[in-house]
Amino acid sequence: MALYSYVKAPVRSVGTVASANIYYYDNFPKKKTTLGDVVFSVVGNTQEFLINSKFIGALIPVFLIVAGFTMIYQQFFPDFKEYLKLKVDYYDTTNIALASENYVSRAEYISNPGAEYFKELKDEAYATNQLLADPVSNEYKGKFQLSIPSLGIKDVRVIANVESGVEEIYDSYLEGGLAHFNGTGLPISDMKNNTVIYGHSASGNYYERTKDPTASFSELKNVKIGDEVIVKMEGKEYKYRVAKSKIVQPHDVSIVTGEIGKDTLTLFTCYPDGNSANRFVVVANPV
Repeated sequence: MALYSYVKAPVRSVGTVASANIYYYDNFPKKKTTLGDVVFSVVGNTQEFLINSKFIGALIPVFLIVAGFTMIYQQFFPDFKEYLKLKVDYYDTTNIALASENYVSRAEYISNPGAEYFKELKDEAYATNQLLADPVSNEYKGKFQLSIPSLGIKDVRVIANVESGVEEIYDSYLEGGLAHFNGTGLPISDMKNNTVIYGHSASGNYYERTKDPTASFSELKNVKIGDEVIVKMEGKEYKYRVAKSKIVQPHDVSIVTGEIGKDTLTLFTCYPDGNSANRFVVVANPV
C-alpha cells in the first residue's frame, strides 16, 4: 500500500442529518395569541403614538381647558347672566308675584304681566273687529288638554275662556296649567277663528328642575317648524303643525286676532323666560 493513499468518508444524507436530532425553529410549538397580548400591544402602540405625536400633545391640554371652561359655564354663567341683567335694569317693572306668599319660591322665577295687560290686549284686539262671533267657543266653560310631544309637554290642563282681565281668576287657573284666552276660538267650533292659549315661563332652570306644569311654556322657545301640537277636547284629538314662531311686543294684537277667517292656534308666553318684556309666540295650523 502506498504511503499517501486514503479512503474517502461516505457522504451523509439529509435524512441522516435529520435523524441526528438537529431541530429547527419551525418545529417548536407556537404560543397562542391571547386577548391580553392584543390589549397590551394596542395600549403600547397607542402610548407610543401619543408620546411621539406633537399634534396630540398639543391637543390634550386644549381639550382639558375647553372641558374646564364648559363645566364652569354650565355651573355659573346662568346666574352671572341674570346678575348682569339686574344690574343694568334689564327687567321691566311688571314682574309680580304669581300668587300668594306660599309660592314665593316659584315667584322668584316666574313672571306675570298683570291683569291690566290682558285687559288692554283684549280691548285692543276686539277694537279691530277681526274675531268673528263664535257662541260655541265663547260659551264653553270646560277644560281640555294640550300636548307638544317634541318639547316633552304632555296633556297639560287648559281652562277655557279664562277672564284674563281679573288677576285673581287667571292666577288660580294658571296654577298647574295653561289658560285659553277668553273670547277667542276653540277647535270644537266650526267658526274659523284664532284659538289662543297662554301660560307662564320661568327663568333659570326652574322648569327643568321641577317639571311644574305652571311653567311648561318655558319650553316653547325650543319649538321647531313642523312640530306637532295636539289638543284633546271633548273626547277628540285636534292636531296642528307649527307654521311659525316669533318674538313680539306685548301689545301686538295679532297674538289674539290672528288672521281674519283663518283657523289657527296661537300659543304665547313671556319672553325672555321669567320676564314680561316681550312675548314669544307660536302659530300652528290645523292638520
